[in-house]
Amino acid sequence: MSKQLVTYRGDLQGVRAIAVIAVLLFHVWPSVFRGGFVGVDVFFVISGFLITSLLVAEIDLKGKVDLMQFWARRMMRLLPAATVVLLAALAGALVFLPRTEFVNSAKHVLASALYFENWALVAQSVDYWATGQSPSPVQHYWSLSIEEQFYFVWPPVIALTAFLSGLGWFGFRKAATWLLAAILLISLALSILPGLDAGSTYFKTTTRAWELALGALIAVCWSKLAFAQWVRSLLGWLGLTLVVLSILFINEQMRFPGWVALVPTLGAALLLVAGDTPWSPYRLLAAKPVAYVGDISYALYLWHWPIVIFARPLGEDAGKAANPFLIIGLTFALALVTKYLVEDPFRYGRFSFHLRSSTRARGILKAFGAALAMITVTAGLAAALEVRQLRINDELLQQNFASAIKDPNYPGAAALDARWPAKVPPDMPLRPNPQIAETDMRYRYRDCMNMGKVCEFGNPQGKTTVVLAGDSHAMHYAPALETIAKKHNWKLLVMVKVACPLGDFGLYSEGKYRGDCDLWRGKMTKWMQDARPDFIVTSGGLQGVYGGLPPLEKQIEGYRRLWQSLKGEKGRLIVIRDNPLIKLNPGKWLEVPPCLSWHPKNPERCNKPRELTLDSMKDAMLLAAKEQPRTGTIDLTQWLCTKDTCPAVIGNVVVYRDAHHLTETYMNTLTPYIEAELLRVMASLH
Repeated sequence: MSKQLVTYRGDLQGVRAIAVIAVLLFHVWPSVFRGGFVGVDVFFVISGFLITSLLVAEIDLKGKVDLMQFWARRMMRLLPAATVVLLAALAGALVFLPRTEFVNSAKHVLASALYFENWALVAQSVDYWATGQSPSPVQHYWSLSIEEQFYFVWPPVIALTAFLSGLGWFGFRKAATWLLAAILLISLALSILPGLDAGSTYFKTTTRAWELALGALIAVCWSKLAFAQWVRSLLGWLGLTLVVLSILFINEQMRFPGWVALVPTLGAALLLVAGDTPWSPYRLLAAKPVAYVGDISYALYLWHWPIVIFARPLGEDAGKAANPFLIIGLTFALALVTKYLVEDPFRYGRFSFHLRSSTRARGILKAFGAALAMITVTAGLAAALEVRQLRINDELLQQNFASAIKDPNYPGAAALDARWPAKVPPDMPLRPNPQIAETDMRYRYRDCMNMGKVCEFGNPQGKTTVVLAGDSHAMHYAPALETIAKKHNWKLLVMVKVACPLGDFGLYSEGKYRGDCDLWRGKMTKWMQDARPDFIVTSGGLQGVYGGLPPLEKQIEGYRRLWQSLKGEKGRLIVIRDNPLIKLNPGKWLEVPPCLSWHPKNPERCNKPRELTLDSMKDAMLLAAKEQPRTGTIDLTQWLCTKDTCPAVIGNVVVYRDAHHLTETYMNTLTPYIEAELLRVMASLH
């Protein structure tokens, strides 16, 4: 029975080939192979089966598991290629990506080297299917991280189970079966439970463990699965059908993992059970060309995603990827080179070791530990140096704000003013540099967005108190309002919370209820009622920015209800219409600063038609402000858009630091126009 478990199975190489090709095709043709991501689920089942098969065979032979040898073998198999790709991805990020993206990539290289990339993605609230987030070139290491965590935890557990069974406490296979069944059911339940954040659930070890446990369960119960050949053949074809149908028809609109993930994983499980029978799919899957792709499947998986990421700038236009055939060809070429020059030498060639003793295994573990430490230090140092340089550039940029505003070569918003006397000179370096535009907001303003924090600007003894409250879109105006407050001797108080607009309604973000917004709203309401400001200024992101907002009518009701409570008897409210959303699909990767980095000579390629931005959205805040007592509105759209277009660059100044947040540099050029509008509305509300 043990021999059956560890004998080479060509059909599993074929299943690996299907899985990796599915993932690759999904990433180059996502609209065609919408369910290709299930290839990872198939990998999990196979990995759980193969690893547990090896462990069970060793227990049958020796009565125990040599953990050091097991871990050393895993490292010899997996780490050489993974290390090469991590270093290549780090170098590629430095060459191909904007500097702000490099910092993020270096952090993920570090997480991947330590095999907790999946938890790093969870911590960042990354959604696998999101188009509004910046993908790391090593994001695909999330699945390898889950497998490595399984390799680290499961062998000691099964070794302990074997040891205790040797003491006569219980039968080994019976205990292992019950343990795996419990893991499978609990983990599957966690992936199905309603109310969980679907985005983070995708990456969590706890909601993926059941797929590995399914494969492991088949390995432990192998002797009980001696079905008739015709039954196994039928199960094999059914399993292959389920896997193929999953690739073609499962899509991102379905909650995944969960019940839906049972389709590809059960398909893989049935293929494992089928094995080699006369009428099963074995011959098809074990065919040499198919099995060969399975042989290089690990290297294919490692290389495909960095190439997809780095090839995007080679596209003909923003949002258009490079030639998919180029990506596929380059992926196969690098996978072949990696197999013959990296993987095989460590497995079979001059760098391979015969693990006859735990002492030698410990030595190998130490060597690979040193290699991981090298990657960790390299990535961490690179990220730290880059962050330091970005901060230096940011400080220099802030010091030059005053001179930048007066520079006729950089009029910013004034370039849209018919009264501006000079023509804006073309071909000038943009301000801020797109490479650092993402950080173009002073840290003291960013710090104001902490929960419950109140920032004070202007004249502390000013007779007029103005409060800026709302979400990060309200925070845009803090630099301008500070300048205006100083000029007019106002006391300016700022209380904002990211993604929490100034309305009394529930808010969801990426499938999760924003209870933190309720908490912030309660603190802010009490504080505002005590502060009793003369004017409250607010703005907020639209439905296209958040998602998760209630219907328009509920928003309007919620805004009016909270505003009435905040204004009290004498307060006045000023609503600033939201700014345009310049989202260049497929997401943050081609938001404004990266887009400008790819097209430094043609910034107009990063513009957005006006009809696709604000004009196509209903601003609930503006609608709520209509015909309300002591409430006025300001519309700055004429300083953000022309008649037909909402540009990414105006007057040689970069307008956005992502897809919908304004740079502080542009806000400074907008300040005179905000001041004029603010004074006009204030006068009308007296």
